[in-house]
Amino acid sequence: MNKAKKAEQYGELAAALGMTYDSQSNTIYGKKDDFDILIYAEDSQYPFVFTIHTSAKSVNGSVLGKDDLKEIIKTVNITQKGNQITGVIGHRRTQEKRKEALTGAVNGMISFLRSKGYVPCCSICNESVETVPYMAAGGYYHLCPECSTKMRGNLAMLEQQNAQKTENLAGGIAGALIGSLLGVVCIVLLSQLGYVAAISGGLMAVGVLKGYEKLGGKLTKKGIVISMIIMVFMTYAGDRMDWAIRLLRDAGFGEYGWNLFECYRVVPEVVTKFEIQGSYYGNLVLLYAFLLLGAIPTVVAKVKEKKMASVIRQIGGETSQI
Repeated sequence: MNKAKKAEQYGELAAALGMTYDSQSNTIYGKKDDFDILIYAEDSQYPFVFTIHTSAKSVNGSVLGKDDLKEIIKTVNITQKGNQITGVIGHRRTQEKRKEALTGAVNGMISFLRSKGYVPCCSICNESVETVPYMAAGGYYHLCPECSTKMRGNLAMLEQQNAQKTENLAGGIAGALIGSLLGVVCIVLLSQLGYVAAISGGLMAVGVLKGYEKLGGKLTKKGIVISMIIMVFMTYAGDRMDWAIRLLRDAGFGEYGWNLFECYRVVPEVVTKFEIQGSYYGNLVLLYAFLLLGAIPTVVAKVKEKKMASVIRQIGGETSQI
């Protein structure tokens, strides 16, 4: 679905709820019975799986139990984390069904919270004061003026600390190699079970990027390029290790005293000698395809996360880049 069509449909949903659509953040926001409400799609790949988000506290300090949460409305998956209460609504095929589901869910949540003695509050200080919705450091908050000012200061300090960090290239490469082992193990285990799955590419990307950032101090553009090269190399290494295990176990090389590393070394020779290049390279190409499927969204998400880490924006207002 193109952005214009999605924006149009989000606008219609906001109007049906008596709320406002913010096109910059793709978020529906507004007040319902004094509760500050946000509605957004957590995953852009599923634009009509909505999360309803509000900040509320119990006047007597109680916490909603499992039975309470099930009470609210059967079609909404409700969770509570501190004073953050969210409800997730599954996909509806038509716009009318979405309007009906969102209206019922929002009204049901608010009525239920009121019946349990919950009142609106600030996400940070927990005080029952007037709040406005914010998107800050990639998360959603309902903030009072004092806490929004504090958060801007905290983000500015964090950005300054990150800017002062130096990149440890050797440490980053070491961390990426260590992290890549997660992907290698996944490749080998799945292949031994007779599968080639996209999850191996995702795990490889996550492990390499996390490892580089952890031991490298920070993840720069140079670090991302190096990480991508390591992903390509270690995917090849994982596939070759899988073939080495097959030679050792299934082809009988172990019976002649060969060890795993010797089998790893002769994999290309065996592939050529027995003319199984089609099977060998076909499997490798498939692994690289899955690496792309897993790595591209992971890298994009990481870049977006870094970009948003220092951004605070009042939803419906102006963006502030710290």
